[in-house]
Amino acid sequence: VEVGTVTGEPQGGNPRPRLARLPLDRAVVNRMGFNNDGAEAVARRLAARAARLAHGRGERQGLSHRPRPSVVLGVNIGKTKVVPEDAAIGDYEKSTGLLAPYADYLVVNVSSPNTPGLRDLQAVAKLEPLLRAVRRRADEATADRDRRVPLLVKIAPDLSDDDVLAVADLAGATRAGGIVATKTTPR
Repeated sequence: VEVGTVTGEPQGGNPRPRLARLPLDRAVVNRMGFNNDGAEAVARRLAARAARLAHGRGERQGLSHRPRPSVVLGVNIGKTKVVPEDAAIGDYEKSTGLLAPYADYLVVNVSSPNTPGLRDLQAVAKLEPLLRAVRRRADEATADRDRRVPLLVKIAPDLSDDDVLAVADLAGATRAGGIVATKTTPR
């Protein structure tokens, strides 16, 4: 299960209607705009979920039936719309610090055409410091875990081949766990 996209600050998203179905084209038009309650609120909900799960496991330890399998939980993080590009790293770091402790993996979303300027962060010169900062913050926030939280980078499906290769090289250099390359396109 993946939650998000979650931004550092709450935001209402784009004006409604934000979603339209095109049945004849078997398509959906998505103009959501990262509508969410912000990283602090989502972190509180995930903390409550973690507490419920921990409590439930304790009750089931004495039972003879097998516990339910765990659910892999991913958290997708993005830039708050009103945050200027030069403050984007801090915005992602805020979300990372709050949400990484509850995530089995984090998705660094730089692909939405609905957040002005967000796709500019896909350029390797801007993406590298962002990924390094998110990695550093995730490691700090999860220092008590047995494993490192994998980072995935969510890119636009309509990047040029050269840009995709550059991002793939960067993902390898920063030891990202993978690339998510399926997303909304403005085309």
